[in-house]
Amino acid sequence: MLKAVFTVLTITSSVMVVSTRTINNYKPQDQNHAPVVKLTVSAANAVLAAGAPINYTVTVADQEDGDSKYDEINGKEVLVEVRYLGGKNSGTAKTASGDHPGLNALRSSNCFNCHNFNSKLIGPSFHEIAEKYPLMPVNMQNLQKHIKEGSTGIWGKVTMPTHPELSAEDTRNIVQWILKYGKDANLNYSFGLEGAIKLADDPTTVKKGSYLVTASYIDHGAKSSGGKKLKGQDVVKILVK
Repeated sequence: MLKAVFTVLTITSSVMVVSTRTINNYKPQDQNHAPVVKLTVSAANAVLAAGAPINYTVTVADQEDGDSKYDEINGKEVLVEVRYLGGKNSGTAKTASGDHPGLNALRSSNCFNCHNFNSKLIGPSFHEIAEKYPLMPVNMQNLQKHIKEGSTGIWGKVTMPTHPELSAEDTRNIVQWILKYGKDANLNYSFGLEGAIKLADDPTTVKKGSYLVTASYIDHGAKSSGGKKLKGQDVVKILVK
């Protein structure tokens, strides 16, 4: 039996490189308010069977986008990341990869229409891409070109569409994130306002130690704020003994 101990930390962060001081100095009518995200995990302080699912719910409230309790938030835009931190009872939200600008750029684009983290959709999964292309300069350059200009024949008959709306910085960050984190066995992702977290697909492989569960939502920005998008997130830490 595994005992899971939960610690909650609520964090709000900016997707753009905007200092907190700058945000606080906006006039109210010019400000895009950061979303408020609340992650609730079931069975706090309970003794769990190895591999037992841990249910979660996420609520999102954003002054510009709406509120999840009124079905105004798209669940497919709420990302839940589970990261294994190791055997030590340590780590904060900063140890998660969710604040990487590459993942933020992926979420703000249409990439998830064709790609998933670990399973194939129309195109290959990020795990498959990371397996095929080691993190090295030549692969970085080629994949950035594929994203920007499109490609065909690399993954069968599937055609990669062009993405002229993405900047060079966006494509570089996206490729860096995929090649660095795409096949990380300590990371697992899902989308949705509710679901079940499994610490391992095989109950016999559940690792003892700390897991960080992060739920986040990137808003759509406000016209008066120049389209800058903000992210809200909530973090629950699970200690498996």
